[in-house]
Amino acid sequence: MSEPSKSRRVLSLFSGAGGLDLGLEAAGWDVLAQVEMDADCVRTLQMQADLRDRPTRVIGSKIEDVDPAQLRRDLGLRRGELPLLAGGPPCQPFTTSGLRQGLQDRRASTLFPSYLDFVDEFAPRALLVENVDGMLSAALQHRPLAERGRRWATEAPAEERKGSFLRWFLDELTGRGYAVAWGVVETADYGVPQHRQRAIVTAVKGSRPCWLPGPSHGQPGQPGYRTLRDALTGLEQMGPVMPLSARKRDVYAQVPPGGNWRDLPEELRKSTMGRAYEATGGKSGWWRRLSWDNPTPTILGMPDHSSTALVHPDEVRCLSVLECAAAQSFPPDVRFAGRPRSQYQQVGNAVPPKLGEALGRHLDAFLTGRKSPTPPVPVWRQASANRRPGTHGWSRPDGTYHLNVAVRADHVWAATGEPTLDFDPVDLADVTTGPIGGLAS
Repeated sequence: MSEPSKSRRVLSLFSGAGGLDLGLEAAGWDVLAQVEMDADCVRTLQMQADLRDRPTRVIGSKIEDVDPAQLRRDLGLRRGELPLLAGGPPCQPFTTSGLRQGLQDRRASTLFPSYLDFVDEFAPRALLVENVDGMLSAALQHRPLAERGRRWATEAPAEERKGSFLRWFLDELTGRGYAVAWGVVETADYGVPQHRQRAIVTAVKGSRPCWLPGPSHGQPGQPGYRTLRDALTGLEQMGPVMPLSARKRDVYAQVPPGGNWRDLPEELRKSTMGRAYEATGGKSGWWRRLSWDNPTPTILGMPDHSSTALVHPDEVRCLSVLECAAAQSFPPDVRFAGRPRSQYQQVGNAVPPKLGEALGRHLDAFLTGRKSPTPPVPVWRQASANRRPGTHGWSRPDGTYHLNVAVRADHVWAATGEPTLDFDPVDLADVTTGPIGGLAS
């Protein structure tokens, strides 16, 4: 067995079903250890580890119960020797479908300080964090909508404003000597046959940040987006299939491929949708059947739920576990432990390996001296500061911050007394803002 490359060793935290790590491995990184608390995920990781030529230590524990110093010694690493610390803490404190309590959520209030303990102990050359895009706009302290007055958007304290969690996290990393870049990626842009937007934070020791990688698919002169047909072609095994009730099968039988509840007969729409019929919003995921010729929508852990349906284009059934895994770009030989519901959850919560591969190649190129040009100002910059693909900004250890997005009145950047940003595409990359006070440390 050959020795792992010392320049491409990675420690994985919050490893889940191993999607990010499989992608990093495909990009040439060696996974030294994985830390994960979910028992089924741990068994899944161990099955993946058993297929590797090089050993991976799988640690079934909460990260707050793991001693970083002892793990560093067990891995035979000196402080500062680890090239990459990778992994995204659980998304529930930041997801827009939840309460979005940020650091007030117990999961975030314990996990992020524990994560920073690992950063302090290992002092890795680079960090890679993945999470839901809601992390970029989450507040340090959540104030319920009912308690926000008419002037809250412009007069709220900095710690209650959108983006204040990110600002706290950036300050923690830059204070440790990292240059940090952050933004949103669209997984279909990297060869994943699925539309899925996620927040990415990269941090590297030194003064020059590592931007998010540019798209490899879907742009002029590039291969087109991969489709569900591409994902499932040649798939030999299906794995478990979540059953549908007789009522749901009857409804889906009347929805064409690529359609949804709007394609039902008029008399069925209101009775089928229930109270959701009167709700605002696009509701495009309700009673949805997939299309062969497009990437899938975001793969979630409940493919049988009427509002997040992942129903086969031709057959009246949910996509199977392994079909969902294929849409997530997992290799065809990967299997998942646990009951079917757990397997679906593992796949739905995973980082698509193809995205992990793109990030791994990009970080390796940066760390080996191949620098990319400063990212251009996005054309959407005046529409929103979040939920749009691209590098949203970067910060440096000297306390300077560069924003590549528009700033709304209720955002933390608008509450700092900093200069009004000039959104001229020529000048914006050179706009520098300074540190602010009043945020938790």
